[in-house]
Amino acid sequence: MCGWIREDASQQGWVTEAFKTRKMDFLTNKWIVYLALCLFFTGVCCNSVENKIYIKLNYTMPCVRLLNATHQIGCQSSLSGDVGVLHVLESEENLDWVLRTGLHPPYMVILESPLFTRSIMMKLKNGSRRVAGVAVVAPTVNPPQGFSPHTSCPNENSGVYSENYGPGLAHCNTTVWNPLGNGLSYEEFDFPIFSLKDDNDTQLIRQCYVDHNRPVNGSDPQYPLCAMQLFSHMSAVTNTATCMRRNSISFSISPEGVCDPLSDHNIWAPAKPLNTTEKGHKVGERVVLATARLDSRSFFSDIGPGAESAASGLVTLLAAAHALRNATQEAQLDRTIFYTFFHGETFDYIGSSRIVYDMEKNQFPIDLDNVHSVLEIGQVGLHSSSALWLHTDPVSRRNSSTDEEV
Repeated sequence: MCGWIREDASQQGWVTEAFKTRKMDFLTNKWIVYLALCLFFTGVCCNSVENKIYIKLNYTMPCVRLLNATHQIGCQSSLSGDVGVLHVLESEENLDWVLRTGLHPPYMVILESPLFTRSIMMKLKNGSRRVAGVAVVAPTVNPPQGFSPHTSCPNENSGVYSENYGPGLAHCNTTVWNPLGNGLSYEEFDFPIFSLKDDNDTQLIRQCYVDHNRPVNGSDPQYPLCAMQLFSHMSAVTNTATCMRRNSISFSISPEGVCDPLSDHNIWAPAKPLNTTEKGHKVGERVVLATARLDSRSFFSDIGPGAESAASGLVTLLAAAHALRNATQEAQLDRTIFYTFFHGETFDYIGSSRIVYDMEKNQFPIDLDNVHSVLEIGQVGLHSSSALWLHTDPVSRRNSSTDEEV
């Protein structure tokens, strides 16, 4: 069983800043004395130098590091953050300036959302010695062609079908469930990647690039240059087992660890009263599990465009439970409906795996022998027609009685 964990965000102070750099001559002793006298007499009237050269950006979201039983994925910065000269990427062909010909590496690459593709990101990853970080300007509308940083076959190594059960259906051999998936969420980047809201601060970055950093007729720009600093350092490394072991070692007086397990709560409720204090098998009880997932996955932490897909199934199941309430209360049904909402399904089916584990260990009000069937409500929506699709398991339908009932 794989255990997914994420970097402990409570330790991080994700800060994104833009500033100008310039070459300065040394001051003479006379000017140093004069400056000291000014500071002595004027005192608190002086303005902060930091406020004159730094512009703190709001509405930024980082890509974070995640670990499982075998490896690590995601993004992070160095301990003190990464600094690079701003370069607004105007096309994929413009990458040559960042990766080869530019004279002021490392570069902090600004990407408009149409250029946030696997092709460009993998080229930046492979040339990471010249790349300090990436900032992606978030789109104001959904891309018409669609976008998914997940894999084309989500959770393929932990799904129902395997070499022992329906091998012909394993690894999406029959149907590619997510054809838009580019797999970026499962790559490891050794530089920080942030999402920027397209607002006045982002426009200021573009203007600073045009005024100071943009090459003219192929010539390298001269100082002063605009630069950016991204900070999202994380201490978690290697894999889940290693990080959790290090978590148990106290390096300081701070109670904070270096990583946290991805965890939450499943929610379930039977349609009729059921003795939940006694765990394990219920004699004569037949249960239909009606399920939906509660979570989704995003490349950037705390930005959840995928929540819409989970919400459609969640709302549909809640509506069904509400509509069937009176019928299931008054009628004597042959089977009990178990309304179940799983958390962590995006990460190798954490929620449903936990309930199965509890059933096998007799730590749940029912066990697997009580389960008659499972109905999962996934993405429910009308796209180009009024048709809704119902998928069944072809392996279980090889049983004639199951096939007839379906």
